Amino acid sequence: MTAMVATFALVFLRAIQQQNVIHGHYWAAALTSFTMAAAEVAVVLQVVARTWSAVPWIGAGGALGVTAAMAAHRAVSGKWWRART
Repeated sequence: MTAMVATFALVFLRAIQQQNVIHGHYWAAALTSFTMAAAEVAVVLQVVARTWSAVPWIGAGGALGVTAAMAAHRAVSGKWWRART
């Protein structure tokens, strides 16, 4: 479960970071880098602790993280309703 949460955070932050870069949000991109570093260390620690048994948890965390980031970006940028209609 911890591996899933750590991966969710890492993938969510990576997707948000990509949007920061695309849209030229320099300060947000810089700050996001530090939170990404912490999430990446957490994922590595979970993989080392659990080895191959972490794969399903990491896969689930990644899938949830990227879809949550996509939804969050749409909601924040005002594109949520246009995409659903």
